[in-house]
Amino acid sequence: MTTIPKFPNEADKEYYISDGIRKKAIKRDYLLTGPVIEANQPRVNARKVAQERNNTPSCFGATFTRQGLDEFEQEYTNNINPRSTQASTSHHSPQASTTPDSTDTTNQHSPQASTSQNSSPTPIKKTCTLNKNKKRFTIFHLTVYLTCPNKPKIQKVDREAIDDFCDIEMEFLVNSNNYKNEEAVEDYKRYAEDRHRLASFDIFPGVRDFINEAMNAEEKDIVRVLWNSEIRLRTTGSTRTLMDIICYTLTDFTSNCKQPLSSTNNHERTPFVKYIVPMFKYFSRETQFLEFCWCEKGLETQDMAVMENNDFVISLCNKKYADGLGKNTMTSNEEFFVECSSGFEKEMVNHSLDDTLKLLVECSNSLLYTIKQNKNASIDSITKKCTFGVQVIKQTLTLTKMTLSKSGKWKLVEVRSACIPTSWQLRANWNLLFEMLATIYHELLEQRKLDAQIINEVCGLAKLPSNNEN
Repeated sequence: MTTIPKFPNEADKEYYISDGIRKKAIKRDYLLTGPVIEANQPRVNARKVAQERNNTPSCFGATFTRQGLDEFEQEYTNNINPRSTQASTSHHSPQASTTPDSTDTTNQHSPQASTSQNSSPTPIKKTCTLNKNKKRFTIFHLTVYLTCPNKPKIQKVDREAIDDFCDIEMEFLVNSNNYKNEEAVEDYKRYAEDRHRLASFDIFPGVRDFINEAMNAEEKDIVRVLWNSEIRLRTTGSTRTLMDIICYTLTDFTSNCKQPLSSTNNHERTPFVKYIVPMFKYFSRETQFLEFCWCEKGLETQDMAVMENNDFVISLCNKKYADGLGKNTMTSNEEFFVECSSGFEKEMVNHSLDDTLKLLVECSNSLLYTIKQNKNASIDSITKKCTFGVQVIKQTLTLTKMTLSKSGKWKLVEVRSACIPTSWQLRANWNLLFEMLATIYHELLEQRKLDAQIINEVCGLAKLPSNNEN
């Protein structure tokens, strides 16, 4: 290579810079134009890494992973003190930069250094506790305990007990190195990315614009804007159905805004019925996929699941009741469960812990009941079958999905999470909630097709795939 070395902003083909040319480039100040690519490292890959790092600070909360937080910390430090980084790049060898004693002078462009940091990040102290005048003060590190409040949670002792039966991936487990299942982790990451992009709106064209139009309307005009919207009137099919659900829900919300919720007590039922029930009621009425029953509805699938284990002695069955129960209108199976764990004023942590496990049991027993009913269906169809749970903690709704994993266990994954607005000023929260409803709607559309396929397979109207088929 005899010409002036190329840098990341030029050309698209892969190339390498030798050590000799690198030294000449330093002397001629070519390094001032951008980061230099090390010997034997393709430029294209380096550009992708650099671009991803540049995006990390702006999406700090998008991925709650240790590696992502390490890269954020490194990028933040380099931005604050770029001269010291350049100095370390010029005067330290790659071997020296990977030692623990030279962490602050690591060459950020060295592939060896990046690999070392990513594979074994420096342990950090999670808390700093000060004892002063018989009082204790605790300061938490920026990059630990980033789980959003009021979300589902399972204690370590319970996770250990159910590890052989269930793979779980929720936000509170993302930073944990134990109980990891690659399949569940990938599902969680995909759902998190979809939520960040509001991906379910893309399935229903025009819904984004319809919601934006409603959110920008005056409070006194929103009902008229909703029902007279040209976007809605010219839409048909499932998209029109979703828009009608939004219309009914926001009309009900507008009425609630005229009488704010009193904060005199933390009783769970009043806010649950006032703010949570309506959206699911309108959803079930318009889609006709689910029929909901509310407030301590007994679960048939729970009885059927444990009856055989108790030698069919009904008195030994542990009766379960759900705050909200959605039955499949096609098969009459219980497939959607809602549990309210607290009022809107304060989270009852013990109640939240109980309800997270309760939803896990409800969803798995329901899916087990479906499997027992359809043992002649194909494995491919049964593994696609799922049940859903929604846990309400204060004003936060978290949607989870139960399926069968490839490891032969139950797989429970967090799908979406959003907060319910209780005043007109907080109406923007409806955007995430409606995206959650769009996600549920799309999932149930696919499940309805799957139900028909399973019935055909069980009844011999659909050919099952042979084990010899490729």
